[in-house]
Amino acid sequence: MEKSRKEWPNKAKSIEMNKIIIIVSILMLGPFLVLGQKSIQASDIEIHTKLTFLKVPGRDVASFEQGMGLLRELSKEVNFTENFDWLTYKSDTDQYLIINFSNGLEDVLTIEGYRNAFHEKGAGKAFDALMKAMADLSISVERNYIIQMLLPWSTVKAISVSEFPLATMIEYDIPTNDIEQFDITMRELVALLKKTNYPYPLESNRGSIGAYGTMALVWFYDDRDDYMGKNNLLDWMERHGAKQTLQSIMNTLNSISESTRTYNLRYKKTLSY
Repeated sequence: MEKSRKEWPNKAKSIEMNKIIIIVSILMLGPFLVLGQKSIQASDIEIHTKLTFLKVPGRDVASFEQGMGLLRELSKEVNFTENFDWLTYKSDTDQYLIINFSNGLEDVLTIEGYRNAFHEKGAGKAFDALMKAMADLSISVERNYIIQMLLPWSTVKAISVSEFPLATMIEYDIPTNDIEQFDITMRELVALLKKTNYPYPLESNRGSIGAYGTMALVWFYDDRDDYMGKNNLLDWMERHGAKQTLQSIMNTLNSISESTRTYNLRYKKTLSY
């Protein structure tokens, strides 16, 4: 099913993962408040995104991808609404990233909610059989957490994964006492990107459950050579007379960050719904 982003945000999407059963991650998600963020209002939160990073050993890659493909086909057969959609990405270090969306913490589906939906559609036995087959695979859940996409930190509300199938996600770990400075700096960055009409969309997020203090900037693009080359952010700003402004912004982000992580990702349509 081709998407026009409803994808990497816009509607509730869910699939849960676990070490033993791939699409199984049953977490006890209690109430969680993002503290120290006076500048962000409820209306600034566009969507909640669940990220699950998986490591699949080489011997199980084919079976894993086959299982995800079968789950996609089963979801299509029962004509699931977008509430049950998910996106699958693969990183350049061979991790799989499962992306799920919800409108809030109260509607993040658990595996039971997903199983119940299949049973209601008359496909419960097929789903359970698929989960049983997947349970024999050696899958490691490396990270599993929820982030909130924030409109003031983003240049768009939604993107098309068919138009921009590649993404680079940069995570910044920010101390509590520097979160407000991060907010100010992100607003400056977004204003600069919009002013210079930078061609690649940016969606930025703050960590929620399992990732408090982690801020994730996601750049979407269609060609990595162009992203790294002619549309390189620093070169783009230099051509638009804004190089020093960008360097000041990036220096601030780096100075208040305790650590960073970068993931280069490719959308896997055949493993997504």
